[in-house]
Amino acid sequence: MSENSVNVAMKSKEKRKTIKQEMVLFAIILFSVAVFGVATPDYLSPANLLNIGQQTAVIATVAYAMTAVIICKGIDISVGSVLAASGILAALVMQSTGMPGWMAIIAVVLIGAVFGLLNGVLISYINISPFVTTLAVYAFARGVALSFSGSQSISIDSPLYLWFGSTDIAGVPVSLVVAVVLALLWLFLLNRTIFGRWLYATGGNEDAAKASLIPVRKVRTLIYVLAGASAGLGALLTTGRVGSAQPLAGIGLEFSAITAAIIGGARLAGGKGSILGTALGALLLGVVNTGLSFLQVSQQVNYFFTGGFVLIAVLLSQREAFHGWKVSRLFDRGTRSHFPRVEPETGQRVLELKGISKIFPGVKALSEVSMNLRSGEVVALVGENGAGKSTLVKVLSGIHQPEEGSLWLDGQHVILASPADSRRAGISIIHQHFSLIPELSVAENLALAQAHLPKRFGVALNRKLMRNRAKMLIDELQLGISPDAKVANLTIGQCQMVEVAKAMMADAWLIVMDEPTSALTNPERDQLYLLIERLIKRNCSVLYISHKMQEIYTLASRAVVLRDGKHAGEAAIPATSESALINMMVGRDIGNVFPWSKAELGESLLQVTNLSAGGLLLDINLEVKQGELVALTGLMGSGRTELLRCISGQEIFNHGTVSLQGKELLSGNAWMASRLGVAYVPEDRHKEGFISTMSLEDNIALRWIWHNSRAGILARSNIAELAKSMIAKLGVRPANPETLAGSLSGGNQQKIVIGKWLATAPHLLLLDEPTNGVDVGAKFEIHSLIAGLKQQGMGILMVSSELPEALGVADRIVVLSAGRIAGQLPRGATEEQVMKLAFKYV
Repeated sequence: MSENSVNVAMKSKEKRKTIKQEMVLFAIILFSVAVFGVATPDYLSPANLLNIGQQTAVIATVAYAMTAVIICKGIDISVGSVLAASGILAALVMQSTGMPGWMAIIAVVLIGAVFGLLNGVLISYINISPFVTTLAVYAFARGVALSFSGSQSISIDSPLYLWFGSTDIAGVPVSLVVAVVLALLWLFLLNRTIFGRWLYATGGNEDAAKASLIPVRKVRTLIYVLAGASAGLGALLTTGRVGSAQPLAGIGLEFSAITAAIIGGARLAGGKGSILGTALGALLLGVVNTGLSFLQVSQQVNYFFTGGFVLIAVLLSQREAFHGWKVSRLFDRGTRSHFPRVEPETGQRVLELKGISKIFPGVKALSEVSMNLRSGEVVALVGENGAGKSTLVKVLSGIHQPEEGSLWLDGQHVILASPADSRRAGISIIHQHFSLIPELSVAENLALAQAHLPKRFGVALNRKLMRNRAKMLIDELQLGISPDAKVANLTIGQCQMVEVAKAMMADAWLIVMDEPTSALTNPERDQLYLLIERLIKRNCSVLYISHKMQEIYTLASRAVVLRDGKHAGEAAIPATSESALINMMVGRDIGNVFPWSKAELGESLLQVTNLSAGGLLLDINLEVKQGELVALTGLMGSGRTELLRCISGQEIFNHGTVSLQGKELLSGNAWMASRLGVAYVPEDRHKEGFISTMSLEDNIALRWIWHNSRAGILARSNIAELAKSMIAKLGVRPANPETLAGSLSGGNQQKIVIGKWLATAPHLLLLDEPTNGVDVGAKFEIHSLIAGLKQQGMGILMVSSELPEALGVADRIVVLSAGRIAGQLPRGATEEQVMKLAFKYV
């Protein structure tokens, strides 16, 4: 079973999980009603049930909008004060103008919306944090309510205005009917409209939403306007219930609304929430609050109960984080798993993995994996995305403990029960995302790798000793970095070097490098290669994880191959051919990883003339024809990505023109570029490519729905048909449209990002590092897809830092150097020719 199977969480499964959570909430409500009914028989009286309904209605009315705000990755703690201010201002307007009741109803909602608009503008356009903004509006609105009313209640004599909060229909409070109708409207808005998709996308990944041309600022502003309007509607219900507008109304309402949303399943990290769950959460609060009042429990105890509900709800929503957690860990000081440090007589250290299996609920991520790692060698750990590499690394790092098998260090059995144990065993993991502290110096970061910081007299830090130790190690490794340099000012390549030095400072002999060159320039990559050579001379071992065959054959002496969580074999490098190694990884013969096919060239599609952008690009002239794939190469920082972003309208250029089939594109107008048939697939798919909390179906249709929906209402059947067709065309696995995008392997995520733009039927496809971080099998599939698009007459402009890829698939190569075109090369050019041009203006 592949590692991908561990992480795959079908949206249908998420739905079942949500339904189960809502059923549990409903059961708790029934149980609470029964308990309070037994404790105080009057609790079940019609009058009290009516009171519960009215209390729940106000909480629910505001909580629905709060759920939407939380989905959008925001928070609104001003709703209680906005409710009070809206009620007071509407009442004063009625008194002074004699406004009829129906107009006052509109006025109270509009007043609330104005406060919401203030929140939205400050948050979305001024970029003040939601907490600070809504805290300020909370104080401002409460001040308005108290000052304008003179801290006195204002009576209302309009029967229509009071009707919504004071009347019942067939025993059912009108306010409760309003809450039910609002729930249906919110369900429709979030699940069946374009705005709802935009809302979930904004909360799930704001950068990807922007790259998908979603008007994020407008979406966020509108949701705060709706939250304010909901508070105004809550003021209408509250006023009707007590017969007057109260300046102290709504105190604590923000806490109840947030509590109801969280109990109902909303995630504060954004991108997730349930209106039905929120409605049940509001009902539970109403039931419990009323019950505790009947038992004459103080308000302080009531707060304890409400806080407990929030904690329990959050813990239940994140219970997967507690898988395997034990109470004994509370008392673990990090020294419980002890093993002696043995230095073998030969000086060579050996780590053996014997029959390692890692089992997650229902899935075997690793199955009887055996391998050994010896000091003084570089071993490549290879396999497709989802083969089990990350799980194996987590076993080595002490994050995961295997259910089967054992680890032996220098002939002795060891248990890596924690990351601290792994470090004591001499194992260091260097992840793609560094663990350095940006605000500290290099010397200080290196000192943190030591078990004990050097001190003077056991109290003050010995900074001189810290610096001297750091300098000695830096000089030994020939890093060329000052120990006093602030990490925040270092390049990515220098940070990579500091991570290696940090491992050495911790006396690591086995260093695991996970895709270490994914963000490095070519010179930085070469520096890393030299550093690895020095590590081997120091008798260290490097377990190197990479999808780039060129790196594996440059560095490694052997490769350990994983496939579907199993040990598929080992290969001696360079005795094993690249095609044979790839065959071991994917289990099939895929031939050339970078397939090329000849296509008939059509008319000129893209014309870039004398384009300049700030200090990044200078006098760029470029053409792409129909059916042509042009590769942009050059050193990192040469302006490749900036050029693509200017063409797509993602960035502004200040001179020159960009035309598509003779139609000039406006600078910085991504909407126009998309409308004319330009599609841009960004370099960082995690940041700008897809929404991990949304399904494949919703990701693929994210741009398509704008031009294929009536009046903003989603055509679900058409979306399902589109997703099914695109998934089949792209070869996405698993093929279930309801799979969450975040659960897919890197290659399948990249296919989804490409599919999102292919759904718009573009004429020009801009690809920025389309196979970065994906396995060789996925690279072959993606380039086979690209070759097919080229055959259909699409023009393709592709950026690639992997020269074998650019040389393999391109019809023509354009080399950038320091923001200028250094030259063009035909198909069949060599790496030496490309690199010579890349350094032309450097």
